[in-house]
Amino acid sequence: MVSTRFRRARRCLTIGSPALLALACPAQAQQTIINVPSVDQTKKDHVFFLHESQVRDWADNDFWLTTNFLTYGVTDRLEVAVTTYNLGRPRARNEAIGTGWKTAQPLFQEGLPDLDLKLGAGQMLIFSLTGKNPGVWSYGQAAFRIPGLRTRIMAGVSNGPTALFGQRTTHMIASYEQPLTLLGDAIGGKAGKILSKMTLLGEWWSGRHELADFVPGVNYHTDKLVVIVGYKFSNKPGRRGDGLILEVGTTF
Repeated sequence: MVSTRFRRARRCLTIGSPALLALACPAQAQQTIINVPSVDQTKKDHVFFLHESQVRDWADNDFWLTTNFLTYGVTDRLEVAVTTYNLGRPRARNEAIGTGWKTAQPLFQEGLPDLDLKLGAGQMLIFSLTGKNPGVWSYGQAAFRIPGLRTRIMAGVSNGPTALFGQRTTHMIASYEQPLTLLGDAIGGKAGKILSKMTLLGEWWSGRHELADFVPGVNYHTDKLVVIVGYKFSNKPGRRGDGLILEVGTTF
């Protein structure tokens, strides 16, 4: 019975993806890579909402977990956020809600514009929905682009509480983003226009905590909407946390 429900959920997500893409209006970058924070920001006086579903219904380990976050741009360099983490079934031990802020500051924009160097930081006050003590998740990061290719590389450090990570942990975070704009321009036509709005991406959390994983994926974005499809490879032994990931976000 449970497996059937998750298969239906996964089919709905899979079938729904083209429809969501068709609704896309003309790109603001996403405020997370997938779950790792991005150095992109919600612009001043704008609101960004994103829904994420993680789905698995194989190897005798069904789950459907959702994360939802809402951000508001206080300035172009500072946003505040409210996030619900890991709501779904079966109930996750790190089900939580958080509120906090994120900032990203560009450096050397005039002298080295192609490097697109940014420093980012943020904090979330995490409240457990399963009875654990509240705590603070803090992170810092640096990101740059490889000139010419425009590949963005990010690396940073994160420290989080048991309420979100299942244990008190300090760990590394990293990501890559490869825009397909140049490939799209080279191909041209309708296919090229679609490719030019896509980005290959991946993120990594070190360790063995509840969020520890590597997730490769693809991002399709327009001015108002972003759709991300990825696959989660858990760092934990047995890989029972592996699953499909779909994110849909929009800017108001």
